[in-house]
Amino acid sequence: MITNQMLATYPFLSRLSAESRRLVDASAKIRMAARGDCLLRKGDRIRGLYLVLSGRLRVYTISPAGDEASLYVIEPGESCPLAMNALLTEKLHQAWVAVETKTVKILLIPSPVFHDLYENERVVREFTLSVLSGRISTLMTALEELSLQSVGERVKGHLLRCADERGEVETTHQQMAFALGTAREVVSRKLRELVRAGLIQTHRGRIKLLKPRCLG
Repeated sequence: MITNQMLATYPFLSRLSAESRRLVDASAKIRMAARGDCLLRKGDRIRGLYLVLSGRLRVYTISPAGDEASLYVIEPGESCPLAMNALLTEKLHQAWVAVETKTVKILLIPSPVFHDLYENERVVREFTLSVLSGRISTLMTALEELSLQSVGERVKGHLLRCADERGEVETTHQQMAFALGTAREVVSRKLRELVRAGLIQTHRGRIKLLKPRCLG
């Protein structure tokens, strides 16, 4: 059933016709997952539209050598453009998607229902276009960081992107290394440099940004 939380997080749901609302109510499923769970792998067939209600997902790629590199994160109110593209074109997914926060809550609208909504509901087409177009700059930034920026600059950028409203990042050194496609020891060294500079504080599983402006 469509709840107030869902409507607040994804306002386009409130603009669906009564018939489409009933269709979503009858078919959509809630899925819960925990940190580290891999929800999608490269080559998977997409089963539907994934809408994040709480928590955060990380979309990443893996090189032939086994190194991970983050492409972007998906937070409440967003959806995965790569998964959406695969859903629309009926092709296989091109990346991996894992849970980055302690837990994540997802609303899954099955593929046949999404296609019906896309065909009959203008608001769904508008939402789809916004998801697909809105991530272009994010993907370009990620590619630029991987090819041009030093690891130190990428560490700073990652901290700024992932910080919550309290200026804290819930992560470990190993998770950051996976996200940035580098070694844990390298990330730890760069974080120690930021601690010595008075820009951050590190705690078990958490990093506090003390001077966010100096990280930009």
